[in-house]
Amino acid sequence: MRKYFALLLAVLLVGGLFAVKITMTSGGVGKELEVLKKQLEMFHQQYPDIEVEIIPMPDSSTERHDLYVTYFAAGETDPDVLMLDVIWPAEFAPFLEDLTADKDYFELGEFLPGTVMSVTVNGRIVAVPWFTDAGLLYYRKDLLEKYGYDHAPRTWDELVEMAKKISQAEGIHGFVWQGARYEGLVCDFLEYLWSFGGDVLDESGKVVIDSPEAVAALQFMVDLIYKHKVTPEGVTTYMEEDARRIFQNGEAVFMRNWPYAWSLVNSDESPIKGKVGVAPLPMGPGGRRAATLGGWVLGINKFSSPEEKEAAKKLIKFLTSYDQQLYKAINAGQNPTRKAVYKDPKLKEAAPFMVELLEVFINALPRPRVANYTEVSDVIQRYVHAALTRQTTPEDAIKNIAKELKFLLGQ
Repeated sequence: MRKYFALLLAVLLVGGLFAVKITMTSGGVGKELEVLKKQLEMFHQQYPDIEVEIIPMPDSSTERHDLYVTYFAAGETDPDVLMLDVIWPAEFAPFLEDLTADKDYFELGEFLPGTVMSVTVNGRIVAVPWFTDAGLLYYRKDLLEKYGYDHAPRTWDELVEMAKKISQAEGIHGFVWQGARYEGLVCDFLEYLWSFGGDVLDESGKVVIDSPEAVAALQFMVDLIYKHKVTPEGVTTYMEEDARRIFQNGEAVFMRNWPYAWSLVNSDESPIKGKVGVAPLPMGPGGRRAATLGGWVLGINKFSSPEEKEAAKKLIKFLTSYDQQLYKAINAGQNPTRKAVYKDPKLKEAAPFMVELLEVFINALPRPRVANYTEVSDVIQRYVHAALTRQTTPEDAIKNIAKELKFLLGQ
């Protein structure tokens, strides 16, 4: 008996020695962190020898980016698994594990092609798509019906007209969105820019933002606040959660946000549960709709140990599997990157707009794909925010954006 217990103790000790602990970054927008913790419990049941510690990150993607720069510059071995904005792979590729040989292991052929393109840098796969995003218009369907509207606004002008009428009658805000100086503002601005017929760069990479269409788009954003007065001046400090809380509290008619907000505005604690509709963002003057491509991907730290990298691959494969993408979509409101999940009846029941607006997600437009995107984004943030806070005019803001981008991109 003594020998048996000695052997059992030896096995347990050896098992303990071979256990691997890895770290993973995560944001906390909406139910994101809560859902991830439950997923990690499921993962640990399947892989009891792998321990995963979450490193919480700021909700601001700009702040999160700066933390990653610090980690990589110092050659830190933690975090092992990095939650990366879809726009970062090109910049961080030198610090991420090359996953090209693992394409079949992760079943990337089953993913939406656009999401795979976003993690491919110079022919190398450096991350795995986790969930995808696109800007959407949330609206109070009960209030639209109350005031005689039988459809969501199809154009920006319609949105202004509806927002003005309903907000004044109800004593609430008309339209909330993301206007703080951070990456979210760039996403919002680009949707107006594209829908008005403008762009930042053309197909050859030439800076083309200095255009009447760009000035008109930015002027419209400013007018939402100061002329039409359907957007509160405080919008210049709002990020996603700020806008979501206002809308969910019943204090706004319309909201621009990402899909994650759906599960929250329809939660049991939400005052507006069952009263919300979701639609594509309105068309600009030329009849064009546009949504910014968002989403997050999972990469592996190049400086992690071989054992940590193998454990990280198992974790990423688990989190991006069919079942876990469905679980995340239903419980966190974050869109799957696997094509087949959109055909699952459970998804249609929980979040019908994900299935009905699939074309919006497939056709969402990417932000400028340049290696120094962070610097490009900073320029856009500074001048767009300056226009929104009336420190400069839309015309001067666009001229300065064009001037600085040409310098940054060597044009």
